[in-house]
Amino acid sequence: MNRRHLLKMGSAIALTSTLTPSMGSAKTTASDISVRWLGAAMMELNIGGFRILTDPCLGEGKKAFQMPDPNEMFDLSKGPNMKFHERLTAFPGMKLPDYDLVLLSHAHEDHFDQKAQAWLSKSLPLLCPSHDLDALTQKGFSASALAHGEKREFTVADTKVSITSIPAIHSLNQGISDILGLGNGYWIEAVVRGKTTNIYWAGDTFLADPVWNAMQSHAAPDLFIPHIGAVGINGALGQLSMNGQQALDFAARIKADKVLPVHHSTYVHYQEPVSEMIKLHDPANAQYSLHVLEEGSVLTL
Repeated sequence: MNRRHLLKMGSAIALTSTLTPSMGSAKTTASDISVRWLGAAMMELNIGGFRILTDPCLGEGKKAFQMPDPNEMFDLSKGPNMKFHERLTAFPGMKLPDYDLVLLSHAHEDHFDQKAQAWLSKSLPLLCPSHDLDALTQKGFSASALAHGEKREFTVADTKVSITSIPAIHSLNQGISDILGLGNGYWIEAVVRGKTTNIYWAGDTFLADPVWNAMQSHAAPDLFIPHIGAVGINGALGQLSMNGQQALDFAARIKADKVLPVHHSTYVHYQEPVSEMIKLHDPANAQYSLHVLEEGSVLTL
């Protein structure tokens, strides 16, 4: 399938202010590293010309994708019902002409939906959690598992990108975590023309002990990308993604410089709006700056 025919090209790239976390945009700034948020946990990372696509989700409208409802009460012994989920925002379209790598935090359909699975080239290199490898390879994807603590390195011209898997704990309830399986967060060390920038994309996780222990071997990140939305707080499985306060506490503990929350606003099943995180953020006392992007906008580093 020709991706140019399928995907809408997005509107002009925008950049949030470095001082305020408002839902706004400003002029484009040239940079060696940029992160463009496309909604949910989907991003385009352009690192010195090395192009990464994360958690691709392309469905729109009331039937954007199918999966169980994480906010639904159901009998755990029988399991949940499959249902369609609504996307509340328009997909802003892709800007990069192609990708060198797909990074998957985990394979739940709100992170890799049915439309994206049909569109994505099976030959495109894809890194994923060990938990999802068999299912993805059975579907024909060129997937490789990145076990927790494992690193892969990529070099393009004067750019070197090292990607290390960090545990992602989907629930603080051990029994529920075991059912859902462990996901991946990713520590991305980018060296462009001798300058090093560290990005930590957390995935669907809380700051549980395995996550904190893994972070001890890394420096404070230049950019921290947490998943929020407080998904599941009203459901049988309990809370499955951080709320705003938990993400802010996480950022402070790992001494992040910039914080870019994703996994909010796009889908109807997100329970807490990002405005709550903005309200809780105290720029006068926080050591980090909070950046809240409009879908289709860019943060440059």
